Amino acid sequence: QNSFCDQLLPRTTQILLEYNSGKWVPRLREPRDLYGLSSTADLHLVRWPHQYEVIREKIKHIEWIPSHPEPLYNPTGLEFEPQCLDPGEGAVVYLADEANKDPNFRYSRIGGCFPSKQVLPQSWNDWDNTLIFEARFESGNLQKVVKINDFEYQLTLRTDLYTNKHTQWYYFQVTNTQAGIPYRFTIVNFTKPTSLYNRGMRPLLYSEAEAKIHKVGWQRTGDQIKYYKNNFSSDGHQYFSLTWTFQFPHDRDTCYFAHCYPYTYSNLQDYLSAIARDPRRSKFCKIRILCHSLARNIVYVLTITNPLQDFNREKCKSAVILTARVHPGETNSSWMMKGFLDYLLGDSDNAQLLRDTFIFKVVPMLNPDGVIVGNYRCSLAGKDLNRNYRSDLKDSFPSIWYTRSMIKR
Repeated sequence: QNSFCDQLLPRTTQILLEYNSGKWVPRLREPRDLYGLSSTADLHLVRWPHQYEVIREKIKHIEWIPSHPEPLYNPTGLEFEPQCLDPGEGAVVYLADEANKDPNFRYSRIGGCFPSKQVLPQSWNDWDNTLIFEARFESGNLQKVVKINDFEYQLTLRTDLYTNKHTQWYYFQVTNTQAGIPYRFTIVNFTKPTSLYNRGMRPLLYSEAEAKIHKVGWQRTGDQIKYYKNNFSSDGHQYFSLTWTFQFPHDRDTCYFAHCYPYTYSNLQDYLSAIARDPRRSKFCKIRILCHSLARNIVYVLTITNPLQDFNREKCKSAVILTARVHPGETNSSWMMKGFLDYLLGDSDNAQLLRDTFIFKVVPMLNPDGVIVGNYRCSLAGKDLNRNYRSDLKDSFPSIWYTRSMIKR
């Protein structure tokens, strides 16, 4: 079930002895790699479900810290609530290939499947002012976009793969923008009855032009923001909409919208690669492979401690275990983990004391597959890993099983 690229690499087989029913039972297995990064800190290629369409463009954003706290939106109570269009109304301007056409995950391939087509506006005469949408990139999530009028669009999110639910995370690209014109976006298939959008939270906008000209990264935007129950229901499920208005800052810009600040699996790999190349931090931070995910992406584990000459003292250190990103759509988890690692790997006296006192075992991303495909809660098993910490199904929930085994050790 490996891709053609894997067939080019020489593989060996190990004999593994497992204790079962009072006796040692031998079985064959493919060996797990030990090191998460090579000696030159080269990154492993990202693997996707075999049928998942992925554009070849690599999406990158600058890191930027605003000088002021994020502005909240103050609801007026007069916000407009657009209703869902009937099927056949409006012009479909984006339609991703149905990623859930298989009932469950079968196998993966490096880079996924290259898209064979792009849905365009129905009339080429409309092309000049029609926005162009894209979300077939890492952590992207968008299934369908319908153009209601010149500056209003209805968006449908893809559910978590191999499920028919869990739609709260969104991240997509928009091009062919016009500056200074009020646009309205309405996402119509959220599943939660309440949201922080009714408590002042705003969508995130990233402009490549603003990043290049003014070094400005992600920032909150939007007016007329409303989260509400809409007129769409299916199979007994009631759906909710998020609507907002905004203006693009530049003509012919490439912009992105997201629910929270994106942090992808590739972002994590870049971060770990920088640690591995750092002659100081790499002395007390060892990056290894905990296991492989269902798609055979690496689940990394970091061992962080100051080395001691006395082996007996090293054995007496207590362990502190931290994990993050069990839910792919909760990107704040990864940013908090990054802040923790920046501090623990720093030069402060407190960081030195922590490394002298403890051995830190850190799993920075428990659910890399879900992060890669843009899921909100689930892995490629179609299940919430946060509800399966007691499961013995190692093949279905490898990151949970191996983390639990590490804790026991």
